[in-house]
Amino acid sequence: MAFLDLPVEVVLLVVTHLEYAYEINALCSTSRWLHGLVNSALYKHSIAHGDGEYVLEWAAVNGLVSTTRLILEARPDAIGGLEAFSLAATHGQSEIIELLYKHGVDPCFTDNHWKNHHEEPDVLDSEGHPLSMAAANGHVSVVSLLLEYEVPVDLHTGTKEKRTALHLAAEKGHLDVLRVLANAGSQIDAQDHVGTTPLHFAVHEGHLEAVQFLLSRGADPNLSTKGGSTALCMAARSGNIDVVRCLLDRAMNDPSCPDQRSLWQLAQAADRGYSNIVDLLLTRFDYIQLCTEPYQQSVLLCVAALTGRTALLTDLLSNHNYNPNMRVSGEYISPPSTWLYSTPASALDWAAERNHAAAIDILISHGALTPSDQSPLPLHHAIRNGHKEATTVLLANGMNSNNPPGKALFSAIPHPSIFSLLLSHGADPTAPVPWSNLLADILTSGSADTLRLLLDNPKGTSLVTDPIIKAPMISLTRPEQIPLIRLAIQGGEAVLRLLLDRNLLAPPETLHDRTASQYLILAAKHGNVSLMALLLDMGFDVHVGDNAGALVAAAAKAQGDPDKLLDFLLEGGCSVHDTDYMGSPALVLAARDKNESAMRRLLARGADPLVGWRGETALSVGVRNGHVAAVQDILGVLDQREVGLGEVEGVLKWAESALKGARGITVPRENFFLIVKALRRFYWLRKYAVCA
Repeated sequence: MAFLDLPVEVVLLVVTHLEYAYEINALCSTSRWLHGLVNSALYKHSIAHGDGEYVLEWAAVNGLVSTTRLILEARPDAIGGLEAFSLAATHGQSEIIELLYKHGVDPCFTDNHWKNHHEEPDVLDSEGHPLSMAAANGHVSVVSLLLEYEVPVDLHTGTKEKRTALHLAAEKGHLDVLRVLANAGSQIDAQDHVGTTPLHFAVHEGHLEAVQFLLSRGADPNLSTKGGSTALCMAARSGNIDVVRCLLDRAMNDPSCPDQRSLWQLAQAADRGYSNIVDLLLTRFDYIQLCTEPYQQSVLLCVAALTGRTALLTDLLSNHNYNPNMRVSGEYISPPSTWLYSTPASALDWAAERNHAAAIDILISHGALTPSDQSPLPLHHAIRNGHKEATTVLLANGMNSNNPPGKALFSAIPHPSIFSLLLSHGADPTAPVPWSNLLADILTSGSADTLRLLLDNPKGTSLVTDPIIKAPMISLTRPEQIPLIRLAIQGGEAVLRLLLDRNLLAPPETLHDRTASQYLILAAKHGNVSLMALLLDMGFDVHVGDNAGALVAAAAKAQGDPDKLLDFLLEGGCSVHDTDYMGSPALVLAARDKNESAMRRLLARGADPLVGWRGETALSVGVRNGHVAAVQDILGVLDQREVGLGEVEGVLKWAESALKGARGITVPRENFFLIVKALRRFYWLRKYAVCA
């Protein structure tokens, strides 16, 4: 008898034994008759399994008024707290807002507990309550509706930021919402916990129309945050010249911050390369007259140097007697830097950092370099940034390439032309540098041109040893000994070929099998067929150390061209079924790494997902890792190959048990739910095949 011919009582009995809501939903979708019969059971199932609130939230997000009514009819208290109401506000669902409001939701409530909805917790936590959420997302109709429900227009978010809806609307540039809130009496200059106003947010995000509107409603552009930033500070830092011009034209007559840091805005714009803003500020304010203190003069001098404004630089040095060696604090100009390098502190440092050779000449001609105090920083700033012109000028003016010993050459490794320039000016490649080795760093950089320059230098050849001795990070430990070939492989094909051409590498017969295998795996990470071919030509064997599986897995997840490298290895004697020295197949290794792309490459080339090690297969690893996409890919392959029912049955039982008991799960339960769903679907379709 066909399922549709069964008595209604039997069909409803079957439905009660379906464990998951998606199974009931699938049954509803098969025919109009079943939809009418079973649809109500779907809502009762959700309520019975504690999912009513989640379904209500889903309906609120999607604006499904009829679904919302059905849930509330099935269980009036499913409305829970404020979750569904807030989600409706976030997504602009006015009808849902009205329906839930009629069912007693308090729209002024701010104490949210987002325990059901999993997709947007960050948004909900950061935006606080329905009015602020609607404002942040630009839903002017919802904002108007909530104000009709007498929600306080300046109700603070429930988070520590203490922002109002006006803050959030300004941050996103929602002009219509700003207008509604302002007309409702929102405080234009409301400040959050760090003193940020709506105008600050609009300026920072570059929303010109929002800035203009807030200023027209009386926003004070001179208010500062607790950190001392004004609207002009933020505008100059953000790079939006239209906003800067708006503030200057309509509001601001004084560029000073509250603590009288009169050049902060200019310095920030200059540091970030906003030349048009620097020009605008220089034309609006007489900074030379404003700068009466030495620290102010040092900032202005650095601005002239780092922007390459030679006329201003000459004027300051020649006509206003600025000291070329004044230093500036990082609180005024602070570029991106790493702990390895000092922040530029003088005008000469900045000119070198930005490669302004003419500015360097002007500063040096006015005494920026003295024999008694010749700081190496300008030279190292130029080298580190690859500025050959600045480096050339500094060396021509007598800067010492060996101060401190070795550092300049290390900084120049990525820049062969500068490396050559330093060698020609007497830089010593043998100078010891703590914790480093020049040859080792050049090899691992992959720069064959720099390596060639070193090997061609009479002193450079003395550095070539095997193994390479690298000084330890801690003085009490022994120096590190690194085989030359390992560093060459790490550097890539061009570096390896150069060393081979110079007869500087030992043949692989001298290597232990396990070591040789690790070198092949290291080479595979490049994803470079020619590098691998070069190693095989040298005598390396893909099966050395019984570790071909690890090599295949490394090739499958390589960076460069993994497909070409993988095919090259498979054509050269490897197999997708190869194992590592412990017995794990390549596919299992890829599954352990949670590398979906590598797994797909191996599966596409015939890897068997049911072959494993000690009962562990790629499928079981994927399930335990909660790797949904990997499990779905494997099941797709098993379906194509028409195998795997027994394997899936065992893994399915474990996954269902773990899902119910919440034991052994270290990944999101949502992932496990999707995995169980995929396993069940595969299992039942295979066990009870549908006849055409």
